[in-house]
Amino acid sequence: MWVLFDHTYNFGPADRAMPVFSKSGLMAVMCFFVISGFSIHHSITVAPQGYGQRRFWRIFPINALAVGIGWFAWSVLNLSGGYGTPQVAPAAWDFIGCLLFLEVILPVMIEFLYPAWSLSVEVLYYTFAPALRRCRGELLIALMMTVSCGFFIAWPFIHDEYIAAQFHYRIPALAMLWAWLAGWIAYSRPRRGLYLATLIAAGLAAIYTQAKFFAVEDFTSGAATCVAWTGTLVVVFYRPGTTGNEQCNKLFTYLGEISYPVYLLHYPILFALTSSILKTHAEWNYGIVQVAISLAAAMVAYQYVDKPLRNFGRLDSTPLSSAVTSAVRWIAGRRRSVR
Repeated sequence: MWVLFDHTYNFGPADRAMPVFSKSGLMAVMCFFVISGFSIHHSITVAPQGYGQRRFWRIFPINALAVGIGWFAWSVLNLSGGYGTPQVAPAAWDFIGCLLFLEVILPVMIEFLYPAWSLSVEVLYYTFAPALRRCRGELLIALMMTVSCGFFIAWPFIHDEYIAAQFHYRIPALAMLWAWLAGWIAYSRPRRGLYLATLIAAGLAAIYTQAKFFAVEDFTSGAATCVAWTGTLVVVFYRPGTTGNEQCNKLFTYLGEISYPVYLLHYPILFALTSSILKTHAEWNYGIVQVAISLAAAMVAYQYVDKPLRNFGRLDSTPLSSAVTSAVRWIAGRRRSVR
């Protein structure tokens, strides 16, 4: 919601945008990486078999839907002129690259699919997670975190520009690694006060050196940014229990489920809207309208795309594999008998 509220400033007049403590989603993304590192370590530890399959069905369908919406709006409906319109017309390869999560490797980022830059970094981390799980010593992980964090803190002195800018496509993978590994360590080494204190201090140092990129403009924005980082680390390291209210738990679980569709779909949807309906009826273009449409689209996508395909991806593939193997053997036997 932090990212969604922040992006209402990108798709309409500032005086109509949603109020938000900080007009930068960078801290929200960093906190997301921490939670992701924790979650992935849990997933690959509890159920190592089928890890890759689960990751595929978790992330690919909604990403394909987001790319499809953007492609349809741009290439089929020829929409442009609204907020998020690409300065350079994307080619077919750009859409294919975004579909395959290649933004972190190749310069294929498209403006109306911009939030997916963090997903492409995430996919890279997913890829080496099995190797990381086999790493028993903490020294290598600590070294990687130190190098990554040092690079992130020093980035403004290397290149005084937003670290996730379109032409810095490889940089975020190195710069964000320490945040992801913070969650990974929190899962395997809970309640480690030294780790927690060190990571909090490192995050505050990063906020200090990149204050303008975190949109720290006053006490409120600075406090919100620091509290978000500190609070996220405390939660993953100390794991407070859930509330006893079942309805409350269901609500927060549902919000967690739709957060991924919200994150990926709102940009191409708002591009399409501000290039069509909200372009001809600019008086309707308010932040609250953008948020309502984005949430509604995410709910529909979760119910009819994300949830069914994730359930399909969880199905045991053994019966299918056995059936295919039996069919192949039967065909081979028939050929031998014919000969």
